[in-house]
Amino acid sequence: MMQNGYAKFRFPGLLTGLLLAMFMLLATPLYAQEQTPVQAAELDQSDAGKVVNELHLALLDVMKNAGNLGYEGRYNRLYPVISSLFDTPLIVQVILSRYWKDLNELQQQNFIDLFRHLSVATYASRFDAFNGEQFNEVARQELRKGRLLIKTELLRPNDETVHLDYLMHERDGKWYIISVIADGVNDLSLKRAEYAAVIKDKGFDGLTGDIRSKIHDMENETGE
Repeated sequence: MMQNGYAKFRFPGLLTGLLLAMFMLLATPLYAQEQTPVQAAELDQSDAGKVVNELHLALLDVMKNAGNLGYEGRYNRLYPVISSLFDTPLIVQVILSRYWKDLNELQQQNFIDLFRHLSVATYASRFDAFNGEQFNEVARQELRKGRLLIKTELLRPNDETVHLDYLMHERDGKWYIISVIADGVNDLSLKRAEYAAVIKDKGFDGLTGDIRSKIHDMENETGE
């Protein structure tokens, strides 16, 4: 098993939880608040594939140049990519669930920014070496309400293949990633439960403090 690079992909962070959460996410009332999306069959599914491929290319780039870039360089390269490819505002609303409506507009925007920071920091921290990995798209599965599941795999020499499924949705004629399922598990359900528990115990300010602490820890990891 590799001791650096993508071997650290298996962690309780951006990409963990149960596959069942994907269906929970699809069924959440938040989607009823959106405008009726165009059916996936009417959209160019190849554009969704390009979104996933763009993410994979960016990850391979920072992995191959990890040593020269360092954490800060990887973060700076990934930030615009993740910001443009993930629908972070929707992801945050799903994770916070009923607590979202209790926040004022400034708190909502600040939390979106903080969660985006956490997402990019997690990728920058974990994708810190290259050992010949390759990404391949395996299949596409059309879901209800214009959503699409793109199934991919990460091939790792001398190690097990990691299966990565990307749940996509369309907004304003563009595809976005709203969930990533790694080896059958998804982060959204875990974060939803985790964040609800923290808010109940420490309040919303306690949650933001915990997230900032996690980001600080990743920024100050050693051993590169």
